[in-house]
Amino acid sequence: MNKKMPKELTYYLKLGDAVVIVDEDQLIIDVNQQYEISTGYKREFLIGLPVGCLKSSATPFIMYKSIEHTLRNGEIWSGAMVNVNKSLEQRYSFITITPIEIKGIVYYVGVMRLAEKLLIEEVNQKQIDPKELFKLLALSSEMRDVDIAEHLLNVQKLSEKLLLSLFEDRTYNLSVEYINKIIQYSVLHDIGKSGIPESILYKTGTLTIHERKIMEMHPLIGIDVLNKISDEMNNKLFEDTEIARNIIKSHHENWDGSGYPMGLKGEEIPFEARVISIVDVYDALVSSRAYKKSWTKEEALSYLKEQKGTKFDPNLVEVFIEKVIGENSIILK
Repeated sequence: MNKKMPKELTYYLKLGDAVVIVDEDQLIIDVNQQYEISTGYKREFLIGLPVGCLKSSATPFIMYKSIEHTLRNGEIWSGAMVNVNKSLEQRYSFITITPIEIKGIVYYVGVMRLAEKLLIEEVNQKQIDPKELFKLLALSSEMRDVDIAEHLLNVQKLSEKLLLSLFEDRTYNLSVEYINKIIQYSVLHDIGKSGIPESILYKTGTLTIHERKIMEMHPLIGIDVLNKISDEMNNKLFEDTEIARNIIKSHHENWDGSGYPMGLKGEEIPFEARVISIVDVYDALVSSRAYKKSWTKEEALSYLKEQKGTKFDPNLVEVFIEKVIGENSIILK
């Protein structure tokens, strides 16, 4: 035990979650074994280091300012953030930092639980609706984007409208069960972006060739995330993952074969991925972000029409424009 730490604080080190204790000079004075396991760093290495060394560039700077402000007021801070372990893997964690005053000195006790671990436990204990799990997984993977919740909801709603339109005309002979799975899994399409550096993900200018190659890895990273979660769950929720895998891996494939990561062409691209591709691009175009301005609905629909048979399945684009967005919003001749 570090001599500078009061005995009262040692009890926190016995918790099952990862714990780090910091003194009033913002120096790490102790961590528990679970913290060593979670981060890959040994206790002996961490003790005495400034707590700032634990910061990650993947977590927005404004969040750290929020933490400082909250703790300075003597209040408890709770939230989710991105951490980087010794192997340079990004891990998403729910963290609570509590200021504790002992003999006039304020110490800070940080308790960290990996987001994926918490979600897995909640699902296995049946504490969470399966339909909400997918949203939580998606949000925890893309928490750096403050607008992501709205985008995920829009993608899900637009996917549902497009699929119901296709179901009604019987052209594709879709089952209700299949449609429901696509709708539920649609929010997972970009979970692989959790592994993309923020400097690339939100770059306003043109990506370099190197940066583009990194960006194009996110579908495969997403499959790794899905595999990790599904392998650790002890229930049947993720037994049928083919549809989710297809959406995550193939929603950036193009109808003419120019997409990524596999260069699939035409109907080689899974149907569910072709659906999500159209919906995802449309909502991204009409949404404003810190790094881009929104397009008008007319501009976005013109782009979809222009890319029929090149980027998108031409039949699905026609149904999306006519049945989902509305024919009256743009001249389709």
